[in-house]
Amino acid sequence: MGGHCYTQKEKEFFEKYVPGHTYKEIQAEFIRIFGWKITVSQVKGYMGNHRLNNGLTGRFKKGQISHNKGKKEIYYSGCEKGWFKKGNIPKNHKPVGSERVSRDGYIEIKVAEPNKWRLKHRVLWEKIHGPIPSGKCIIFLNGRKTDVRIENLMMIDRKENVRMNQMGIRFDDASATAAAVGVARLSSVIGEVKRRRSKR
Repeated sequence: MGGHCYTQKEKEFFEKYVPGHTYKEIQAEFIRIFGWKITVSQVKGYMGNHRLNNGLTGRFKKGQISHNKGKKEIYYSGCEKGWFKKGNIPKNHKPVGSERVSRDGYIEIKVAEPNKWRLKHRVLWEKIHGPIPSGKCIIFLNGRKTDVRIENLMMIDRKENVRMNQMGIRFDDASATAAAVGVARLSSVIGEVKRRRSKR
């Protein structure tokens, strides 16, 4: 360690003092006792070479008091320039009713503050038909996710939706997709009948 040859007393110091103390505490106490200005790096090096562990994890222990307890409004001068003042509206704020396109290509609409968005096609469906039951989903008959006209939307079972994906029967023609839903529905029924028979 920097050419320093540790004495037996210095070694004994490390053995006894290291547990429960930080590197800086060890450094300060070592300097106080022995008068040699050891660095924090040398303290770490010695501990590593001799497999000494102070047992500190950096986490607060139960009952430990934070160093800034009771201190309020402590900050560096000048940082208050970036604070939001009460009533200020961020430049990127979007009002309720705003729309955006998600990464998956769906139109989303902001329905509440501060930042609640929902899929627009589901919102429009529920306005006319009421809440969408569990196990159901809304599909786009012409396959275009941004075409949220109510006549382009259809509610089907999620199982039927999965079946359509498995069978590859999705089309950009609304009437063909509607027919495909019927095929998926029939296929699901047939599959269920077969499963019942196999259990007999």
